[in-house]
Amino acid sequence: MRTTIEIRDDIYQKIVREYGKRRISVTINDILSKHFSRKRKNMFGADPWLKQTDLSDLRDEHDRNI
Repeated sequence: MRTTIEIRDDIYQKIVREYGKRRISVTINDILSKHFSRKRKNMFGADPWLKQTDLSDLRDEHDRNI
C-alpha cells in the first residue's frame, strides 16, 4: 500500500547513508514489522507468579496421598 509519511531529517539522512535512497521503504517496513511483531512477555491468562516459581514441586491432584 502506498502512503506518505514524514520523518525527521536526521533519521532520513541515517537511512539514506546506511541503506541507500532506494531502500527507504524496505527499511521502514522492516523496522515497523519488528516492532509490531514482538512477542509478548506475559502469556494471556497465565499467572505472573508461575514464571518466577520453581514448578518441579507441583503435583497433580491424582498423585496426592489422602
